[in-house]
Amino acid sequence: MKQVHFIMQSKGGVGKSLLAALIGLKSQNSESTAFVDLDCSTKSSMRQLKFLGGNRLEAVSLLNEKEVLVRDNLVSYLESLVNTPFEEIIFDFGAPESEQFPALIERDLPFEEFMDMLQMKVNYHIVIGGGSAYIPSVQFLQNLYRIVDNKTSLTVWASITTFNHQPMLLKELQQNCDKLGLKLCKFGDFDPQSHLGGQILDSIRLGIPLEEYSPGSKLRMRKELTENINF
Repeated sequence: MKQVHFIMQSKGGVGKSLLAALIGLKSQNSESTAFVDLDCSTKSSMRQLKFLGGNRLEAVSLLNEKEVLVRDNLVSYLESLVNTPFEEIIFDFGAPESEQFPALIERDLPFEEFMDMLQMKVNYHIVIGGGSAYIPSVQFLQNLYRIVDNKTSLTVWASITTFNHQPMLLKELQQNCDKLGLKLCKFGDFDPQSHLGGQILDSIRLGIPLEEYSPGSKLRMRKELTENINF
């Protein structure tokens, strides 16, 4: 059964594309893994994952000219993946696509039944940002949690840099995830103000493969990928 991973959050700028980039670096030598950039506004993953090449990375728009998520666009694209050689497909949703997705599967489409018919398992990866992004991020998580039947398919990801100087907020998130029975993962502790953190973030933005990172950046990224990027 193919594994489909949706990286989602209706609040912009929390680290969805950073998480997608880290997963791409982790799986850059896995020819059975592909990535789809659904963020029509920024197309960050198309830049950050360009080291994967065109065979494993593409951009797809699910929105119409009024920026409304079109059910048939999603359905037809997922159906087109059935006969591809990829066993894992990671989707980087933009904020508008993420925001509209819960209503689509709640009202218009029995989504899990549809995915079962395609012999695909969907896994939701919800990114939570700190600071002013925390409350809207959690509200999106709560909404999706209410709608999704299989709660074990939900994983919460805390974008650590956005929680700097807010340890109590991160502790609250952990406690709430524990109450709901959700796994909380932490990622992306790269301080953009530090030399090493800045190097790493620049390399990610440029879509550089791991072997081309500077020695210090490469060691730090290997640690990140080994300890934090597991799904």
